[in-house]
Amino acid sequence: MPGRELTVWTLFLAAAVSVVILLAAFLAALVLSQRRRLALERAHTGRLLAAQEEERSRVARELHDDALQQVALIRTELDALAAEAEPALGHRLRGVSGELEELGTVLRTAARSLHPSAVEKAGLVRALGELAAEFGRAHGLEVRLDLPPAGLVVPPAVGVAAYRVAQEALRNVVRHAGVNAADLGLEAGERKVTLRIADRGRGFDQAAPAVEAGLGLVAMRQRVEALGGHFVLGARPGGGTLVTATLPLAEKP
Repeated sequence: MPGRELTVWTLFLAAAVSVVILLAAFLAALVLSQRRRLALERAHTGRLLAAQEEERSRVARELHDDALQQVALIRTELDALAAEAEPALGHRLRGVSGELEELGTVLRTAARSLHPSAVEKAGLVRALGELAAEFGRAHGLEVRLDLPPAGLVVPPAVGVAAYRVAQEALRNVVRHAGVNAADLGLEAGERKVTLRIADRGRGFDQAAPAVEAGLGLVAMRQRVEALGGHFVLGARPGGGTLVTATLPLAEKP
């Protein structure tokens, strides 16, 4: 009977619609659950990185305020003794003072490496310029810069993350690229900054397991993604490696 067939089709369509609605609700709940999980993981990573930076800052302050001050005092005493001592002993004392001066340089470099205070004091752009100069002095690496005006203001966490990515990427150039030059660029937009570090070295095996890439790559990616940014390690056109980190100018809550 037509009426009965219509009722059956109506019930079938209602059941099908119900199944579709339930399936859609399940998928929506799954997506929301995944997003919450990712947000929790990102927040956890952010807290770990913040705690790490805080500890590094504490150690850097102790190096600067305690160890370096002690080295300076000892050098002053040695220089005074050298001025009063006989020539042979004075020469030896001045040699020890020179060794202490080199130790002070090593400690200052370590303090800057532990905590990039230049980012807080001078801003990200100047800090990147100082970082490039430091790699030139320490490793003979020519870092060609393409930076925005020094007055660029970024959130503190974003500035530290960008600095750390640049620092680790330049270390990788020194260790693995087999070249003595690299490019470091920073592009600022209204809502984001994009950091690029490139070289024309031997490149890397994109099919290699992530473990072989080292903890440095993992740390760079985690720093960027913890702030809601995007990190890419890829091949540079024409040969070499290109590291790209895009960071939002608004910090994640």
